[in-house]
Amino acid sequence: MRASNPVARPLRPTDLPALASLWARGKLPFGGDAAIVHNEARVWEHLGLDEHSLRLVERALQQWAPIGGRHLTWIALRGLALRGLASARCRCRRSVWEVDHLIVASGEEDTCVSLLEQLACGLGRAGVEKVFLRLDAHSRLLDAARCAGFSPYLHERLWRLERAPQELDCAILPMRPRTAADLLPLFQLYNASVPVAVRRSEALTLREWAAAQERGSCQHLVLEKGGRLAAWLRLARQDGAGRFALLAPRREDAPLLLATALHHLRDRRPIFCLVPEYERAVAARLVDLGFQPGAEYAVLANRLVRPIEEAASVPAGAHQPYPVS
Repeated sequence: MRASNPVARPLRPTDLPALASLWARGKLPFGGDAAIVHNEARVWEHLGLDEHSLRLVERALQQWAPIGGRHLTWIALRGLALRGLASARCRCRRSVWEVDHLIVASGEEDTCVSLLEQLACGLGRAGVEKVFLRLDAHSRLLDAARCAGFSPYLHERLWRLERAPQELDCAILPMRPRTAADLLPLFQLYNASVPVAVRRSEALTLREWAAAQERGSCQHLVLEKGGRLAAWLRLARQDGAGRFALLAPRREDAPLLLATALHHLRDRRPIFCLVPEYERAVAARLVDLGFQPGAEYAVLANRLVRPIEEAASVPAGAHQPYPVS
């Protein structure tokens, strides 16, 4: 029988020695017992890669450094025993955050609920509007996340290729770097490419969409056709590996877009591509190129503020197909 329920609270400077022990050994201390623990939260730039354990300590330390509070951490304790940890980071703007670490000991699903509830409450008090969480599709913490207010809205699969085929080098599209002027056209591209059921949870307005962009050091390329944006390619390079994601409403553009991505990442091994479930044509083309299916993920969102509809006067003939706020 458990002596008490775990208490979830924000991380304090005095907690850092125990946290360092957790990440250095990959274990949670149980006062004599120990259990192997893993980070259940998945962020785009680390999918498919082994994350260095000390990076988690570094992020905890950053919370107490004068960096503008872009990382925050909560822990769960039963007495002096550390039972779990959750941390979140700001995405492109401070109104949208994502859970980047979620570590809970085996059998402590109730602790996960408490951690995520405290995380949401703390971020909500700070003015955050929405929090995202990506978990393995069959994670033991999915039900706990739902109980804490996170709703699944999208499934994704990670595809892996050991090396880019050399014969694709000639099939390259004339893409240019993204500029600040591309923000609204890219949002229009997003609306044309992504099902409304996904956009309803992810981003309905230009402001929401701009704030919700995932972080990471990326190269952004766009394709223009007839004076309008037709596709967006996001490329990343890390630890010798490469990864990419694409956004294109015209499915017939997928083969050349994939060839262009592989050309830019031809010196990287392996190469990863994260594909949402509604992009079946892209997934089929990846199979043709030799990609192997990898892990599946569930993406969840927790809206901390609710939009309120308000009547407003609109001049006759005015037309604004893309909400901006």
